[in-house]
Amino acid sequence: MGVPPVSPALLDELDARGRVLIPGALPERLVESLLEAVARVYDRSRTLGAASESGSLHLLEMLDADPTFLELLDPPATLPLVVAALGWNAHLYHSHLDVHPPEPPAPPVWRWHQDGGRQNLDIETSPRPRLSVKIAYFLSDCSLPGRGNMVVIPGSHHQDTLRRPQDGTVHTPPGAEPVLARPGDALVFDRRLWHSRSHNGSSHTRVAIFCAYTYRWIRPRGEYPLLLADPRLSPIRRQLLGGAASPLGHWQPQASDVPLRPTASGVSR
Repeated sequence: MGVPPVSPALLDELDARGRVLIPGALPERLVESLLEAVARVYDRSRTLGAASESGSLHLLEMLDADPTFLELLDPPATLPLVVAALGWNAHLYHSHLDVHPPEPPAPPVWRWHQDGGRQNLDIETSPRPRLSVKIAYFLSDCSLPGRGNMVVIPGSHHQDTLRRPQDGTVHTPPGAEPVLARPGDALVFDRRLWHSRSHNGSSHTRVAIFCAYTYRWIRPRGEYPLLLADPRLSPIRRQLLGGAASPLGHWQPQASDVPLRPTASGVSR
């Protein structure tokens, strides 16, 4: 079964507003399994000292930390929009797990940013090119503000800068709005969208996993050789994890390298 087509309205919303919220992108049973996996990984990370003193965890390139996380490579509710936005020659280049327990009252902190790192410094065009699409999977209840919600400025993905007060004070930029999401909801967003995490003043621990996709000719931030060596890995997951017959295959891909490539009968699988 191939990757189904995407509603033009969803792609138009991603293009115009820089983000699309997909309610119920993950089934309830998968959310429960992912939370169990997060608990295992979190306990290991605390034992190894990877979590902060406050108990928060920002674990990079974590897909191989637990087998359950592989289910986030190609969910049917989100991958088609990624392919519609980037095309079929794409792979996952970055992922991270974020756990943020309740926080005591504190002065506001400026966390506003665009994703991309060096891409925002090395490429000269303006506005910057999209280059990647990211998905935030919410595993905890962020349906009310004040729970460490992701905050976004819809439509800001076409502006290269975000004005910050010169006196160092922190304010909420005009047009910013919290992402109100229930467990299993997903936010697909353009990596250029200006966004931030807000303060978690609730009694809930905020848990989210982020998966970012880009073109296969852009190097990944993390590599997964052990996962790629698993013969049980599906062809699409192999592509999304960076598998290729040769380095040239990322630029001039052979059909066997990219099962997401369209065929006469649809998308190959």
